Amino acid sequence: KQAITTGGVTYREQPWHKECFVCTSCKKQLSGQRFTSRDEFAYCLSCFCNLYAKKCAGCTNPISGLGGTKYISFEERQWHNDCFNCKKCSLSLVGRGFLTERDDILCPECGKDI
Repeated sequence: KQAITTGGVTYREQPWHKECFVCTSCKKQLSGQRFTSRDEFAYCLSCFCNLYAKKCAGCTNPISGLGGTKYISFEERQWHNDCFNCKKCSLSLVGRGFLTERDDILCPECGKDI
């Protein structure tokens, strides 16, 4: 609420001191950083991904979709492209047919016995 004399930031048509414009979650300064928002609140990309992004069924890390990151979606699950591999032989299943056995995904060769 104090006057801004130098180095202010404008966000949603409101002026902020650089040191006051921080991530809603971790309080890291956002000035000069990539950030996003949800429900009018600003978040650093790390907090936003941890709080709101879908998690990869392979590695459990967030799938940000930033920078054109590609991912696979099947039923209610998602995988990073690099994580979409056969559970038994680790063959990449991107662009290939696959089978499911409970939570596992298998290539046709490894899944032929199920």
